[in-house]
Amino acid sequence: MSSNQNSVVQSIHRLDRKFDDTGSQMHDFYSRQTNGEMPDPNEFIRLLQQQAMIHSAMTAQFGLLQKPLKTVLNETK
Repeated sequence: MSSNQNSVVQSIHRLDRKFDDTGSQMHDFYSRQTNGEMPDPNEFIRLLQQQAMIHSAMTAQFGLLQKPLKTVLNETK
């Protein structure tokens, strides 16, 4: 694996951890709501937006990882 691919994999891991952290924050939001609190709905929207951005970034990074493989597969045809 080239160093470029390794950096892409590391980036995907970092984004995955951020995605999990956002999921934990959403779980905390749900818990507070279940316990009768009235958490700020804007917080929930912010978390959803953050999760969507992280997902998009992960998809883009994964695409970078796949591109060399697709090139190799196309060249071997």
